[in-house]
Amino acid sequence: MLLSSLRKLIIQGAHGLMKTHKLPEEIPDFDLSVPPSKIPGDLAANLPLILAKEMKMSPRKLAEELMASFPQNDLVEKIEIAGAGFLNFWIKDPAMRAELGNIVQGEKDSLGKKSKEKILIEFVSANPTGPLHVGHGRGAALGDSLARIYKWLGKEVTAEFYINDAGGQIRNLGLSMEARLKELQGQTVPFPEKGYHGSYVMDLAREALSSGQVFKPVQDNQMIFSENDLAGFASSRILKMIQKDLEDFGVHFDNWFRESTLHHEQMVEKLFQKLQKKKVVYEEAGAFWFRASEYGDEKDRVLKKANEAPTYFASDIAYHDNKFSRGFNKLINIWGADHHGYAQRLKGALQAIEHKSEDLTIILNQMVSIKGGRLSKRAGDMITLREVVEEVGKDATRFFFALRSPGAHFEFDLDLAKKQANENPVFYVQYVHARCCSIFSEAEKRGLSAPPLYWEKESGSFPAPLEEAEKDALLQLMSFGKTVELCARDYSNHHLTVYLLELAGKFHSFYEQCRVLEGNPQQRSFRLDLVRAIRDRVKEGLDLLGVSAPEKL
Repeated sequence: MLLSSLRKLIIQGAHGLMKTHKLPEEIPDFDLSVPPSKIPGDLAANLPLILAKEMKMSPRKLAEELMASFPQNDLVEKIEIAGAGFLNFWIKDPAMRAELGNIVQGEKDSLGKKSKEKILIEFVSANPTGPLHVGHGRGAALGDSLARIYKWLGKEVTAEFYINDAGGQIRNLGLSMEARLKELQGQTVPFPEKGYHGSYVMDLAREALSSGQVFKPVQDNQMIFSENDLAGFASSRILKMIQKDLEDFGVHFDNWFRESTLHHEQMVEKLFQKLQKKKVVYEEAGAFWFRASEYGDEKDRVLKKANEAPTYFASDIAYHDNKFSRGFNKLINIWGADHHGYAQRLKGALQAIEHKSEDLTIILNQMVSIKGGRLSKRAGDMITLREVVEEVGKDATRFFFALRSPGAHFEFDLDLAKKQANENPVFYVQYVHARCCSIFSEAEKRGLSAPPLYWEKESGSFPAPLEEAEKDALLQLMSFGKTVELCARDYSNHHLTVYLLELAGKFHSFYEQCRVLEGNPQQRSFRLDLVRAIRDRVKEGLDLLGVSAPEKL
């Protein structure tokens, strides 16, 4: 592949300086990418900037020497030095055309490094106490997309939902259900202070009443629940609603892990004993505390209350300890931004039981605000994910969520998401795929369709040099693998939406400037293959975002 071949040539050129300069034993990683539009050249490398400090040379002087030692090849037409010390390359047309052949045949550039990482991505993990809101949706879209991205890169990855089906919040749901059930029976009762007010609770209470079942009352400090009490009855049904919402949103989980499992199998108690052996737990006022302040937290944290009930923090440490015990060595959690302070104390607790804190990455998803549309807030004070999907569709919802990095606040413009126009980013990208499909339909009508790489099999030189629009599209196609790697590195799929929007722009320029179905057979076949490659890249990119690629719009 072109990028890896050029990278090898650059490294070979650097090694050529070993006779006169002391180079590091291993050439450091460097960026090789398409330069900004105003910078001349097809590709640019920043290796001189990276090596200059270690070699105690000016980047520009080092760039000159690297250019002088660059090996002879059939790939590069010209090299120039740009800025403070970038090497800018112009690629020969035959090499560019050959790269299109690689892309059409589905060959990938060598991506990433071989790794023994076994990755677990935990995301959404919403308490089964109410429907999913738009913030959950943003995390769901990101987590599912990252799982797809890691799999595309050849990693072993598992997507997991942690079901908080135990503890105080489920107990509050049960108390809310008891209050609503009594209201339906004509009684006047105070509503629990920390109860759930959404209309769905009343709907579930009606279902419970119509079932004729007699339910056990919710007990003080109750941790585990079943279908025999109102908390378990309601949470199990809410979980099914959550699962249905996620399924309709195109989000897949490999595993659903119940918090109650931690208690049934004594994992929380074993974790507590493990922390005690490490002497990082002390007793005060009848409660047991973790010395979180010794691990970067602002204060110590309770693990067991005075009534001996374990806290959610204790369960969470046990859950993450369990993740490592299952053989995962890279954990990724996607949480809401309100969990900022919680991240450090969890990492500290894992460090206390001799896990590496760097093996856990916590991505904090910022809030989503809604602009436009007509949503009812049927679930109370929040806008649900289902309402947004019903308003604008799954594709627009997932694409829009990916327009910004997780750390950026996002305003979701519902009216824009519904527009069938180029100003709507998801329509703009999907339209490219549909247009490419229509080009092939028209070619078939004219009897002009040709098998892939027909142009490459034709003898003789190409009748004309590459048009700038053809080259720009090819360079953008070549950047796909690097873009996917950036998504994995930054734990953000927004790089993909940026890439696809840029590719859409390159396609439109190419389509306007180059007559795909006209000209001589060889050129026509080449351009059809370029359209084929763009179509397939758009589909591949959209699939990594969990968005469909329709053939007609």
